[in-house]
Amino acid sequence: MKIKKSTKALAAAASLAMLSTVGLSVCGGSDSGETDSNGKPIIRVALIKRSTQIEAKEMKLQKDLEAACDCTIKWDEILDTQWSQQASTVLASGDVADITVWGYNSSNFAQYDYWEDLSDDLDQMPNVQAYFKEVPNAKKFGSDIDGHVWQVPSDYGNASGAKWSSGQNLMINKSWLEKLGLEVPKTWDDLTKVLTAFKNDDPNGNGEADEIPMLINQLGTAGFNWWDPFLLLNGTGLNTQMIANGNQGIYIKDGKIGNFMITDNFRQVIEYYHSLIEQGLMPKDILTRDSSQNSADISNDGKTAKVGLIFGWNTGNFGDLKDQYESIEVPAAPGVSYEETTWEPQFEDIYNGACVKAGLDDEHKAAALKIINKWIEPDTSMESYYGDLDKYISNEGDGKYKVIEFQKDLSTYGLADRGLTYVSDDMSVEGDEDKVLAEKDGKTYETQQSHIGDKDLIPAYVRLSAEDNTTVSNNNSNIFNYAMPLISTWIQDGGLTDAKWNEYVDTMKQQGVDENVKLWQKWYDKTMAEE
Repeated sequence: MKIKKSTKALAAAASLAMLSTVGLSVCGGSDSGETDSNGKPIIRVALIKRSTQIEAKEMKLQKDLEAACDCTIKWDEILDTQWSQQASTVLASGDVADITVWGYNSSNFAQYDYWEDLSDDLDQMPNVQAYFKEVPNAKKFGSDIDGHVWQVPSDYGNASGAKWSSGQNLMINKSWLEKLGLEVPKTWDDLTKVLTAFKNDDPNGNGEADEIPMLINQLGTAGFNWWDPFLLLNGTGLNTQMIANGNQGIYIKDGKIGNFMITDNFRQVIEYYHSLIEQGLMPKDILTRDSSQNSADISNDGKTAKVGLIFGWNTGNFGDLKDQYESIEVPAAPGVSYEETTWEPQFEDIYNGACVKAGLDDEHKAAALKIINKWIEPDTSMESYYGDLDKYISNEGDGKYKVIEFQKDLSTYGLADRGLTYVSDDMSVEGDEDKVLAEKDGKTYETQQSHIGDKDLIPAYVRLSAEDNTTVSNNNSNIFNYAMPLISTWIQDGGLTDAKWNEYVDTMKQQGVDENVKLWQKWYDKTMAEE
């Protein structure tokens, strides 16, 4: 059963009080038909953004969207670092924005009854209708198993670097390898030797022992993430889908679903990372240090590299140092052949887009639909992603666009993937440095990706029923609350014994790991049978 806003009045009051204490803005919708001084509807649009992205109010995009909707847009621009805390509070209160872009996913839509079912509004959004006809998987992504359409997702399509890579890369300082006469590591043993040389042999040549052989990102508190340390599982022969259902620990092999958190492969990765910390090859506080410290170390002063190896988006992560780095295949764990290693698959770049608050009056709902319909027009999509048309990107005709100025000091002139974007197959973008790097880095993994079997991937549009989604979500809360602190401790401090591992596995099963696997298997089988 979905949670309705009317059942959450007390939670709303508590949530608002909480927001006032932590200094976060409420991203609620229009107040009962809010209008501007000219009597036009005010539409509140929530954007979940990175700190490096421009404010929407500074873009030409706002004027273009307002002209289309004959309304006034007020933006609630929320940093994704804040949203990770704020989302649960907003969901508890039901005080969602009129339109939210990027903020909610299929689990939220299954659990809460706060958004408009757009399936019977598509005739008011002809651009969306055409989009869904051309890209059926986009409609599947935005829908539930009963055909309700809860969001219009973004699809960066043919222009996307993600189409040419998984967006997940293991990157090493090739300049350090060359200076030290080392080969790209092919096994975990090779990797340990390389990292040891990075630590001891002054590869950056500044005469100081300031090299950090390897950095990994913090573990998530509610699941696994992009550029997650457990991408190393691919070196054990277990392929991950971290950007999809793998963020719950779910994987599939030969059509049989499991949870990698209770596999020997997972334990092997934990123990390997701890061995690196013991040898001084990763910082002792690697899982508790602030992420900004990692970012500062990765780019350093733009002249002298400090970091040897990371997981990340592409070599552009290193800024002015990017030419020193290259993507490498994941090394094989002990006892694993190269043919058994895998890597995150290439994927359709379809991701969370725009949803509309339920219960808007006719005038405000119509304006919201017009905003979404306009936003996915080619010119509007391009200026949303890259910045103002004719200033940062130009329309060269015949579906071809050219980036005039990409970004400055890693800060974007557009909203990038945090706006709403649709790029059709007959569109192309020239001059996107990020796409160029993604294509280059992505080719590294083509062979390892080819090791993934036909029944070793879960399509992103596999959905659970509302009831089963609630069960899985509740189980996951217990699972990750229990597991993540323990895993972090084992990686940083050690202490993982056979007895403790067996206790951990037993507890994970008590918390619902097996039940989640069973439910995912049910809906995977049902979806595949309907293909």
